[in-house]
Amino acid sequence: MKRTWSALFPVLLAALLAGTAFWLERYVSGQASRADGRFRHDPDMVATRSVQERFDATGKRLYVLEAAIARHYPDDDSTHVEEANLQHFGKPQTLHVTAQKARISGPGDEVLLSGEVRGRRDAAEGVPEMTFDTTEITVRPDEEKAVTDKPVHMTRGQSVIDGIGLEIDQINGVAIIGQARATLYRNTKGSGQ
Repeated sequence: MKRTWSALFPVLLAALLAGTAFWLERYVSGQASRADGRFRHDPDMVATRSVQERFDATGKRLYVLEAAIARHYPDDDSTHVEEANLQHFGKPQTLHVTAQKARISGPGDEVLLSGEVRGRRDAAEGVPEMTFDTTEITVRPDEEKAVTDKPVHMTRGQSVIDGIGLEIDQINGVAIIGQARATLYRNTKGSGQ
């Protein structure tokens, strides 16, 4: 009798594993076919002329994003907007960016703007206004940075710079362009040019 059980044990174990695999496959495929939309990329909210604001832990407003149309998707908790107008209230100047589209991450810590992206950082005392044009830029409000690896056309006062890639550091008021070609003019002290 002992020999019979030892011979049947592997067969019973294989049958148990096969049954468990069959049940698991049926359960998973049944979950994926549920019609509640959790596994599809369908919006659960659509708003026109929307305004989204993000604040830090102290209540300081980090940015305001205005959009012609905003759609929220629950599967990845992202928000997609059309005709985006972003104002990022960094230090020392405000950064204004417009784009055809934007994608905001679920927690709001990353805003990807794309399609005819135009930006402007306000002038400050002794520092001229800066503008840039590109096809795509990612703004990280918590870090107070904006970055792209796409071609960029920038002006700063009368200076003109073309390059590949841009990193704007709002805290330090610095913009870095890669592979740059530039025509630079000296800033006239106190004129903002």
